[in-house]
Amino acid sequence: MVKEVESFYDKVAVNYSDHDDRVCDRIVEHFIIDNLQKNKILKILDAGGGTGRFSEPLLKKGHNIVLKELSKEMLNKAKNKLKSYSNIEFIKNSVTDMAEFKDESFDVVLMINAILDYCGDYNEAMQEAHRILKKGGLLMATVNNRLIYCKSHELKEGNYESFRKNMKTGDRYIVWGGQMKGHISHEFTLDELRNSLTQNGFKIKKVLGIFNLMDKYEMNNLKNEEEFIKIQIEYAELQEYINNSQDFFFVGEK
Repeated sequence: MVKEVESFYDKVAVNYSDHDDRVCDRIVEHFIIDNLQKNKILKILDAGGGTGRFSEPLLKKGHNIVLKELSKEMLNKAKNKLKSYSNIEFIKNSVTDMAEFKDESFDVVLMINAILDYCGDYNEAMQEAHRILKKGGLLMATVNNRLIYCKSHELKEGNYESFRKNMKTGDRYIVWGGQMKGHISHEFTLDELRNSLTQNGFKIKKVLGIFNLMDKYEMNNLKNEEEFIKIQIEYAELQEYINNSQDFFFVGEK
C-alpha cells in the first residue's frame, strides 16, 4: 500500500499544480487557521504535506513547520517552493511511521487532503499523531465521505455491484485520469470517523461538512468566489447538511 501511494505521487508530481488559488483549498486553509491557538507560535507537523500548499500560509504567520511527505518528487517540489523560509524542516517518510519524533513534540498535526484515507492504516496514523502531540494538542484533517464518493463514481457509472461492495467496506481503487495505476483509498462514514477518533484517544472538537454546497472540483467556475467562500464557511458548520459534503474536516484534541 505505502509503495503504491509513493509510486503514484512520484508520477503525479511531474504535472502537479500547487493549487494555491483553488477555492476548495482556500476553504480548507480558513478552517485550519481558524482552529489554531491565537497569539502563539506553534510547532506544527504537516503530515503528508505534498508540495506545501498548507504549510506556506502557516510559515507566513511565523509558525515552525515540519513537512513530512512520502513521495520524493512531491517533497522536492515543496523544498523548492518553500526555500525562502527558515522556519521549516523536511522529512521523507510515511504518516504511519513517526519514529523520528519524540512523544509530545507538536502542538498541531495536520493530515489534509485524505491522507488518512490512503495511508494504509488510518488507526496507526491516528495513534502516532496522538503520541507525538502535546497534551491539549490538535489533530486537524480531512477525509473523504464514503457516500458522496461512491455515489459520484460507482453509482453514477452504473457499477451497482461495486457500489454495494465499496459502500460496505469503504475501500475504493483510485486512478489518475482514468489511465495511470493508482492506489486503494479508504473512504469514511461519519460514525466510523467519530469512533476511530474516540478509540485512538482523541476528544472530538469539531466535524464539519466543508464541501456540502458544491462539488469541490466545480468551485473554480464561480461568478463571485469570495461570496461563495463566505456562504460555504457558514454552511460547513450546519450538522444537518454534513453528509452532503465530499470531505469531512475534523479537529481532535489530545
